[in-house]
Amino acid sequence: MSKSKNKIPFKTRLVAFAIPLVVGLLAAVVFKYFVITPVHIPNQFMEPTLKNGSTAYFNRLFRFKHLGIGDIVLVRSPLDPKSLLIARIVGKPGDTIYVEKRMVFRNGTLLDPTSFPESSSNDIPMIPPGKTESDDMAKVTVPDKSFFLLADNRELGVDSRTLGVVQESHVIATLW
Repeated sequence: MSKSKNKIPFKTRLVAFAIPLVVGLLAAVVFKYFVITPVHIPNQFMEPTLKNGSTAYFNRLFRFKHLGIGDIVLVRSPLDPKSLLIARIVGKPGDTIYVEKRMVFRNGTLLDPTSFPESSSNDIPMIPPGKTESDDMAKVTVPDKSFFLLADNRELGVDSRTLGVVQESHVIATLW
């Protein structure tokens, strides 16, 4: 039994073991950074959809033409390219978006309130500092190759209401 192991040189056995291991590790790294991106959720901007402290997985292999209203995307901030934001698409090119009395309208039609699930947590203030009872926003028409994004937790979230519309080129991935 041991004689058959001795017939195969150690170098050959090492190469036969190392090559699949290295190929597997490289495939895992490529998959993690170029296909599926895990993102730690550091805040309450997307609660209750994405919980603070959890991990969400985003798909980098997507096509802009397949992005639709309601899709959750990972984007680079238009103000700081090093910052990443997570938000829901509520407006595509040509859409007119506005907010009246905290209700979101797209092309004159009220967005389905279930698009922004209510948080069951009581630690989120109803009207945080800097926000108003009505939280109105003037009409914005989304230009070509851009999206209008809103956080699910609109009271706390940073989104297109403060950053403006987000260019297609800033979209990195979509929620898996």
